[in-house]
Amino acid sequence: MQVKYVNDRQQVVYIINGQRTVEQGPFTKIIWPSTRHEIRNAILLSQREYVVLLHERTQITRHEPGPGQVFMDAWEKKVEIKEKLVLQKREYVRLIHRISGFERVVGGPQILVPEPFEEWPFGIETSIVIGHTNAVLVEMNKTSGMKRLVTDKGMFVPAPYERILREKNAVLLEPLSYAVVKDHLTGQTRNEVGPQLLQVGPYEELLNVSTKWVLEKDSYLRLVDKQTGQERIVTGPTVVVPDYTETAPDGKQKAVYIDTLTAVKLENRTTGQQRLYETVGVFVPQPYERILEIMHKILVLPHQATVLRDIAGVQTLVTGSSGATAFFLPPFTTQMEFNWSAYTSPVLEDPVPKVLVKMIDLRAQKMFFQNEVRTSDNVRLKLEGTIFWQVQSNNIMQMVTSTADAPGDISQRAPRYAAVTVGHRLTLAQFMAGFNNLTQATYDAQASDTFSDRGVSLQSLEITKFDSVDAETALVLQNIIKETTLRINELQKQESQNAVNAAKLTADIQLEQQRTELIQTQADNERLQKQFQGQSDGQKLVQAALAYISGLNTSVPNVTERVEMYKCAG
Repeated sequence: MQVKYVNDRQQVVYIINGQRTVEQGPFTKIIWPSTRHEIRNAILLSQREYVVLLHERTQITRHEPGPGQVFMDAWEKKVEIKEKLVLQKREYVRLIHRISGFERVVGGPQILVPEPFEEWPFGIETSIVIGHTNAVLVEMNKTSGMKRLVTDKGMFVPAPYERILREKNAVLLEPLSYAVVKDHLTGQTRNEVGPQLLQVGPYEELLNVSTKWVLEKDSYLRLVDKQTGQERIVTGPTVVVPDYTETAPDGKQKAVYIDTLTAVKLENRTTGQQRLYETVGVFVPQPYERILEIMHKILVLPHQATVLRDIAGVQTLVTGSSGATAFFLPPFTTQMEFNWSAYTSPVLEDPVPKVLVKMIDLRAQKMFFQNEVRTSDNVRLKLEGTIFWQVQSNNIMQMVTSTADAPGDISQRAPRYAAVTVGHRLTLAQFMAGFNNLTQATYDAQASDTFSDRGVSLQSLEITKFDSVDAETALVLQNIIKETTLRINELQKQESQNAVNAAKLTADIQLEQQRTELIQTQADNERLQKQFQGQSDGQKLVQAALAYISGLNTSVPNVTERVEMYKCAG
């Protein structure tokens, strides 16, 4: 026999004949040793705890929340102590019954004790606050897969069996923007034009946001339908929103201003034909037309000529012989180009540079040449000079058909002819004494040569410099040139001295002549001075006599007597 003291936090479980009873404390009691019993402490729970209890006979589970102390039933046992779910104002939890699959959603703020067998696999979730610029895409039912877009303003907590797929932000379309939206249920695509705050539907997708085409007065836009291939042209001033199937492959283009010197060559994509549009004004092409080239009038001056070739290869000559002319290049016609050698510098390059020639100059032209000649006494000389040549205005087509490089032909033939036909027949001394005659002979021979079969003529050929290729011969030539230069300098010096002496003699003669003229002039001046002095004295005497005689005209009336009286007084 034992005396048991059980406090207020304990209980006694009696097991008698397979049955269990429980007695809560506090109490003091005598328990016989033959009585099976168990003293259990109460379960102490805090404010945020709950205990999971399992009935061993019925296997029913129950949750007992805190705070406080929990006494179990006679057949119950403690499974575990768990934390309660604390939900804030914007939080919620999705509870799923593990056995039945039943689902419920509980939102905050609250402290939640789940029911037995409830789980929350997604944890505590935060609700989405829906405003003016966002919405929530929700899957309404996992079995049906239907979706809905929630746009109601405020805090959104999904209903049971709903899933938040994602938060969708609205797109702000500016006044010059538009959006392309596709509906995945119907397969239709549409344009949404700004300004607006665009929120697409649950089954819609925003493909892209583009800028509207702003066309000025002189702009146009070519739009091509990707599905049908049809084209349309939109001209400004306007704002264009293309259809969702339309593209602008060339972008915004400027209209072409056509004047008397400008035209447009067009190609029609349906027929393949080309045409030239020359009407003065602002030009915008029609659908299926392409601007191949903006043409400028080709100006042919009186001293120029050009050759045109059409699609059949027929060549046409255009010259300015009757005055300057201007024309547009017709469709399927090109202006022939020639790659001519350029001998424009005394320092020749190897290879000779080429220039592209479209306009043939009919005036006399100058080129430089260099060539080697071997004299009859086997001295190698390098010749340098100039050639003046000209395209024959009456034989241009002959030049076009005969040669592709007229300056190159002249540069190769004329100097080589001088070297082969004239230079090898002269010695070095003869060449140095008369290379000017060699130049004239070469020109005379070439002038009568067959350059006319190439449509060009030789105007003149001049050798401006020659030098020996061999060093020893070059030294001899330098000495000869030096002696010649000294002789010329001495002659010029003597001529200068003679000129000085002659000038001095001429100056002396002029000085003596000037002295003679001075003496003659002085004598003439002295004679004139005395003459003028005599005239002055006589004039004074006449005036005095006249005054004396006139003063006596009243007292002595007789003039003869007055004169005699003046003589006596004098």
